[in-house]
Amino acid sequence: MIKGWKNNQNGFVLPLTMILSLILLAFVFHALLILNSDRKFYQQSYAQFQLQQLRECALIDFERELASLTEQGTFVYRNGTVQFNITEIEDHVIIRFTLITDDRKEIDQMTYSKKSGKPIKWMERLIQ
Repeated sequence: MIKGWKNNQNGFVLPLTMILSLILLAFVFHALLILNSDRKFYQQSYAQFQLQQLRECALIDFERELASLTEQGTFVYRNGTVQFNITEIEDHVIIRFTLITDDRKEIDQMTYSKKSGKPIKWMERLIQ
């Protein structure tokens, strides 16, 4: 070591602290972005699940009550409401129905065969 030369480390800690703080903030910000993305995904998946449950309940009720259904009507379920319009064409019945939950609304359409009593054509997420 050179005589008279001191081990001068003035100003060394501040830049190191700033760099470590920036890295820590970057990790926290990244974790927040992932959390927000996961939350949106969960909400959309849950809303789709609710619509699917409504769709399945409506299909069961349509099959069960097809002969006694009126031209327009509504089914009310725990998760939401299904409003429907029925049009009869020759040997087919076209049912256009709207699935309504708390925050979503979707229009579907299916065609039933009168002979078999089963759906033969199904369309989801129609444009109004």
